[in-house]
Amino acid sequence: MARRFNNLKSALRYLRPPGANANSVVPDAPEGTQLRKFQDYRAGKVVVKITRATDSLPGNETFCSLKPFALLASETEKYLVNLSHRASEAIASTGLSFTEHLNVDTTPSGTAGLEKEKGFVPAKATVSIVPTGVGTPTESKLTGDTYKKKATKTYTYPFGAGTTHTNYKTAKAAIIAAASTGTANRGVSFKPEKF
Repeated sequence: MARRFNNLKSALRYLRPPGANANSVVPDAPEGTQLRKFQDYRAGKVVVKITRATDSLPGNETFCSLKPFALLASETEKYLVNLSHRASEAIASTGLSFTEHLNVDTTPSGTAGLEKEKGFVPAKATVSIVPTGVGTPTESKLTGDTYKKKATKTYTYPFGAGTTHTNYKTAKAAIIAAASTGTANRGVSFKPEKF
């Protein structure tokens, strides 16, 4: 559970009388409080359903191809990997390019000479686009408290080795530089490949 709930978890422990056994039952928090709402959620008395907005659903997936970083520079083998249609459609808004920064071929001609390697997970870059402003007041489904939520959009892309950016470190640096360019408020995080 997110670190932001640590205070509430501590407050639940303090509901016990001083000197009580750590395994003793925690008394109910006062009815109608944020702490009670959180306590009921933790106890499984309340089911929280979060519905994703239509424009945040990944949609269909397609194949693209890339060269894994684990292969030798002299090797030309490429592997098939998945790419969501949603991320593909939003590439322009991220500041990235499939060929220049991600080293990905989005239209591999058939699957001849390409493999979907079992156990291989490509390196991934997740670009977040955060709108300016203070955000929309939104009620927490766990506590009932109001917080300001921004309509942040995130897109995840596989990336691999290319002719210019031949290793993970330089490819990652190129993606960071591209995502940082322009007036959009963007951030990017990474997961290395598993080979």
